[in-house]
Amino acid sequence: MSDLLIKNALIVDGTGAEPYSGHILIKGDRIVEVVSDTSTDSKDLLKKKAKETFDLKGLALSPGIIDCHSHFDWIITQKNHTDFANCMMEQGVTTVVTGNCGFSPVPTNKKSQGELNRYAEFFLDTPIDYKWTGISEYNDCLNSGKKLLFNNAQLTGHGTLHLMTTGDEVKKPSPEDLKGMVKIAKKSFDEGSFGMSFGLQYHPGIFSTDEELTTLAGVVADADRILTVHIKSLSKYSSVYPLLPALIPGGKAHNIKAIEHIIKIASKVGVRLQISHFVFAGKRTWPTAKKAVKIVRKARKNGLDVMYDMYPIFGGNSYINVVLPPWFLEDFEKNSKDPKAIKKLRFELNMTIKLVGMKYSDIQVMDSAFKGGEKYNGLNIMEIAEMEGMDPVDVFIMLVRESKGKTLAIVYALTGDEENEEMLESLMSNELVMFETDTILRSTGVPNQASFGAFPKLLGRYTRDKGVMTLAECVHKMTGKSAERFKIKDRGTIKPGNFADLVIFDPDRIADTTTRKNSSSKPLGIDKVFSNGVLTVENGNYIKGVTPGRALSCS
Repeated sequence: MSDLLIKNALIVDGTGAEPYSGHILIKGDRIVEVVSDTSTDSKDLLKKKAKETFDLKGLALSPGIIDCHSHFDWIITQKNHTDFANCMMEQGVTTVVTGNCGFSPVPTNKKSQGELNRYAEFFLDTPIDYKWTGISEYNDCLNSGKKLLFNNAQLTGHGTLHLMTTGDEVKKPSPEDLKGMVKIAKKSFDEGSFGMSFGLQYHPGIFSTDEELTTLAGVVADADRILTVHIKSLSKYSSVYPLLPALIPGGKAHNIKAIEHIIKIASKVGVRLQISHFVFAGKRTWPTAKKAVKIVRKARKNGLDVMYDMYPIFGGNSYINVVLPPWFLEDFEKNSKDPKAIKKLRFELNMTIKLVGMKYSDIQVMDSAFKGGEKYNGLNIMEIAEMEGMDPVDVFIMLVRESKGKTLAIVYALTGDEENEEMLESLMSNELVMFETDTILRSTGVPNQASFGAFPKLLGRYTRDKGVMTLAECVHKMTGKSAERFKIKDRGTIKPGNFADLVIFDPDRIADTTTRKNSSSKPLGIDKVFSNGVLTVENGNYIKGVTPGRALSCS
C-alpha cells in the first residue's frame, strides 16, 4: 500500500513541458508512479489503495520550489529557525542553495570561528556553537537531530576559506595561504559541497586579487561544480572602480566592468558561472541591463557556461555596509570615529546616490541591530530623518556607527520599480534565468517582501496576469532548471524515483500580497506543501513542529 495518492491534478512537472491532468502515488519519501489522465494506466492507478488520498479537482501540482540563492545556512544552525523561517515553506520552498555571496558557516577552524561568528551577527541573535569543521560533519550535525525545515544544498564561501587561512579580512593571501585555500576547497568538494561562491562587493572578496580568484575558480572547474558570484558592482557608478572614466561620455558603467571581470576569470578556467541576483541598482543603471544580457550571451557563444538568477522584487536586502567604500571598510573602527573620514564619506554617499539615480527614501531599515533602534525598523532613511530632525546622511552615519555596520537594510530602485516593470519582465522571460529570493530572515525586525511572496508573485502577477512566461516556463525556472544547474539529484521534477517535494496551488488565485510597508503578508493560493513525502503546509499554513528537511550532498 502506498502512503499517498494525489489525483486529478494539473501536473506542472518542472521540466518545462506543458501541464497535463494526472495522478501520482507516493510511498515514503519518494514518488513511485506518475500517470497522465489520458493514459491507459490511469484507471489502474486510481484503483490502488493508499493510506491517504487528495483529490485536487484541477488544482496545480508542481515540484517543491528550489530557492537557488539563499543565506539560510546560517539560520538553520539555530533551533528556533522554524519559528521565523516557515514563511518560505508557506510560499512553496522546500530546498535552498546556501553559502552564497562568499560566506558560509562551513568549513571552519579555530582561527576562523571568531570572525565567522562576527559575520553571523548579521543573521543570528546568538553565536554559532561550532560542532563541525568540514562539510561532512556539518551535514551530519544538521541531519542528526531531524530538526531541519528545508533541504539544504551547501556551497563553500570564498570569504570563509580566506579567513581560515589568512585570519584577516583585508590581508592578501601568501602563496602558502592560497595553497591552504585550494586544499580546503578540494576537501569540501570531496565531502559534498555543491560549489563555491564569491562575494566581490563584500570584504574580504572586495580586496581579492585576480590570482586568488582565478586559482579558486580553477579548483571549482576541476571538481565540475558551480561558481556563484556577487559581482563587484551592481550600479553604473560605485566606489569600487575609478569614477572619472565612467563619467566620460561613452565610459564603461561599473556594473558592466564587474560582469566582464568575472566572465574573464571564469573563461580562463572554464568554470560553470552563475551570476547572482542579476540586478541593476538605481534609475541611471537600469538602461545598462540590455548590454549586460548581451555580454552574457556573447560569453555563452564563446563557450562559457554562464547564466544568472534574479528575484521579482524591486528591492534587495543587505547589511548597510554594502554601500560603504573600500577605504572606509579597511579600518572601520577608526574611520567611524574620525571626523575627516566622516566628512569624506558624507560627500561620497551624496554623490553616489545622485549619480546612480537613487534617493535616501529607497533605503529602508529592516533591522536596526542596536538597542533603542527598534523604532527605526520598517522606516526609510528619509522617514527617520524627518522623525529625528536630522540630515539623511547623518541618519545613515548614525545607523552605521550605532550598529557597527550591522544594520540590515533593503535597497529599492533595483531593476525598475512598481511603475517600471518592463526591464524586470524582460530579464525573467529569457532562457538564461533561474529564480531566487536572496532573502535574509532574522527573528527581529521586518522581513524582505521576497521572504513571503517572491514565488507567488512570479506565478501570479508575471505568469497568469501579465503573461511574461507560461506556467510551465515559470515553474521550470524555479524547480527543475535549478536542480539541473546545481546538480541537486532526484529533486526539481515530478517523476518516478524522485523525492516527493511537492506544492499544490490554485493557478487562478495564487498571488503575492506583500507591500513595502506590509512585508509579512501571507500569499494567496498555496494549498499544501510536501517535503520528502511529509506534509508541511496545509491550507496555506505551516504545520508547527514538522521538520522533514535534509542536508544534501553533491556527488
